Amino acid sequence: MHRIQLKSLKSIHFKSLFNCTLEFDKGIQVLTGLNGVGKTNVLDAIHYLGICKSSFSLKDSEIAFHGTSFFRLECEIESEEKNFRVVAKVQPGISKLFERDNKPYALLSDHIGSIPVVLISPNDTQILSGYSDERRRFIDQTLCQTDHKYLRFLTTYNRLLSQRNAWLKQQLSPKSGSDSALLDTFDQQMSESAIYINKLRHAFVAQLSLSFGEVYRAISEGRETPTICYKSGLETSDWMKLMKDNRMNDLRTGRTTEGVHRDDIQLLMDGKTAKRFSSQGQLKSFVFALKLAQYKYMSNSHGTMPILLLDDLFDKLDQNRVRSLLQYIVEAQVGQTFITDTEPDRIIDALTVLKVPFKTFSFDKDIISGQTTFRI
Repeated sequence: MHRIQLKSLKSIHFKSLFNCTLEFDKGIQVLTGLNGVGKTNVLDAIHYLGICKSSFSLKDSEIAFHGTSFFRLECEIESEEKNFRVVAKVQPGISKLFERDNKPYALLSDHIGSIPVVLISPNDTQILSGYSDERRRFIDQTLCQTDHKYLRFLTTYNRLLSQRNAWLKQQLSPKSGSDSALLDTFDQQMSESAIYINKLRHAFVAQLSLSFGEVYRAISEGRETPTICYKSGLETSDWMKLMKDNRMNDLRTGRTTEGVHRDDIQLLMDGKTAKRFSSQGQLKSFVFALKLAQYKYMSNSHGTMPILLLDDLFDKLDQNRVRSLLQYIVEAQVGQTFITDTEPDRIIDALTVLKVPFKTFSFDKDIISGQTTFRI
């Protein structure tokens, strides 16, 4: 299994990181400071360099520091295979360029997966409590980093879906006449992408579930039994039949009512829907287990351990769950890990008990100071 290390990060005009340079070590990096001083922005910058977009679903125009017309990110990656440098140069609404060792990528999709990342943040509870698109986004973000063919098919499917929906919306006009032949053409063009997307999602969830329960038991002391499974209209029908069976609904509503864009993950706790009865601590543990299972899947599929980003680790988790989570991360020997916390003593004490080296960065508005710490 290969490991990669983010050696340095340089930011210009990325959110509050107006002009910032940070140097990192191997292992655990701890970022501490009050809310609003930029800790999470560092994690988001790393996420942007890995996936070409913010983890907060922000537009690029919303990322550039207020009053500026561009932002730039640069990082140095140390790899067992080959060290490399990635630069992102973004002028919102004008250009978005990623370079590797001074060579621009023709397509952003060619870069995705070069710096694999897994982010765990307080907002991830939306995977459980939010709509199905949150759960599909979780799947897609994983598979897009591990399978470029999946990314191409997903892009194709979404483009054709948008065109199909635009045409269906036009048919709601009283003067319009439906053209079943055109719908047949859309459905045939979407077929290959839909089948591949569904196949990989099923395989992903099946593999994810194998390690998910194990991780959850380790970080929750086995108090609950969670399960996950994939739900799709293609379980009981092939693609073309599914589309034809729902064609009248599509024409009546002006949108595509079935397809892989409607698939979902069913998340259960002790056989009941997780979001309806679980405590905040249980929900957070569930999400952590899901994301760490994602990390394990990406490591095995990619052959490289992703960079693990843990934002606001202690939010809605009791000390026992945090201690179990950190112990699992240490014992599982995950790759480079970034952790943010508002209380420096809390995370430092927890890591000190585990006797692992870590580097700390203290954020205080415009000042960021870092030091290497090893306490036993």
